Amino acid sequence: MKEKRILIVGAGALGSSFLDSISGEFSKVGIFDGDIITKDNLKTQPFYEGCNFEIPLSKAEFAANKMGEKDKTSEYVFYNRYFMERDEDILKEYDYVIDFTDNLKSRLVINKAAVNKGIPAVFASINEKEVFLYFYNDGNACFNCIYRNSNGKVKEGCDSIISPLSDKTISFIKDNILSFIKDKIYGGSVRILNISKGKEMSVNINKDPQCEECSKHSFKIDDSALIQVCAAGIKFSSNTHIDLKRASEKIKGSKVAGDYLFSKNDGKSILISSEGDFLFTGYELKEARELLSFLKQ
Repeated sequence: MKEKRILIVGAGALGSSFLDSISGEFSKVGIFDGDIITKDNLKTQPFYEGCNFEIPLSKAEFAANKMGEKDKTSEYVFYNRYFMERDEDILKEYDYVIDFTDNLKSRLVINKAAVNKGIPAVFASINEKEVFLYFYNDGNACFNCIYRNSNGKVKEGCDSIISPLSDKTISFIKDNILSFIKDKIYGGSVRILNISKGKEMSVNINKDPQCEECSKHSFKIDDSALIQVCAAGIKFSSNTHIDLKRASEKIKGSKVAGDYLFSKNDGKSILISSEGDFLFTGYELKEARELLSFLKQ
C-alpha cells in the first residue's frame, strides 16, 4: 500500500482527522481545499492548532506542511482551491480520491471526475448520529446513482460537526478506507457507523442504468453549482486566476496579503484567493452575485 497515491478533497473536521491518522501510509498524498483556517475551526479541527492567524493561510497548505514535517517518507502536495471540473486531469496523478467535502454539489463534481477517469473513490459524510462511507470502483454504482434515487434524503451542510471527532469515529473512517484500498471492501458498498450506539452496518448499492454519470447519459452541472451556501458564508469559484491587485483597486478598503485579498466593511467580509475562490460572509446571495458581476467588468 505504501506505493499508493491518494487525493484528499476537503480538509475540514473529517479530512484533517483522517489525514492526521495516515502518516507514512502512502507514497503521495494530495490535499485539496480552498478554505482558510479560522479560530472557530479549532473547536472541531484540533489538527490546525499552532496556526498563525496574522495572515490568511489555507487549510491545504498548512496541512501539507504539517504532515511533511512529521512524515519524511511520503510526499505531500497541496492545492489551495476548491475542486472544480477544471481539476479533473489532476486525478491522473493519483490512484484513489477521497471526498471529505461538506456539500452535495462538490461531491457530484468529484464523482463525475472519478467516473470519467476511472479512479476509485470514497465519499465520506457525517451528521449528529451517523458516519457514512460510500465506496466507488469503476463499473460499480457511483455516488450519483445514490443521489438520483435518494428522493432528497442525501443532505448537505457544514455546520453539523460541533465537537472534535472521537477516536472510534476516526478509527472507523481510517480502517474502512484502508480496507478498500487493500481490496478488502468492494465498490458499491456503503459502511455506516451509528455514533451513539457504536454499531456498524453495511449495505450494497446497485448501479442505476439511467445514471447520467456511470451509465454515460448526458449530464452537465449548471452555473448555479459554482455558488455554494454553507455555515461559513457564500462560497464561489470563478474557475480562473484572479489578479488580486486589480481586484483590490475595485474593492474599497481591501488589502492583499500573500495569495489572498481581504475586505471587511459593516459586518460584511470578502476573502478572495488568487486561484479564483471567493468567500462572502454576511452577504445575501443576491449581493454576492452583484459583487461578482461588478468584479468581472
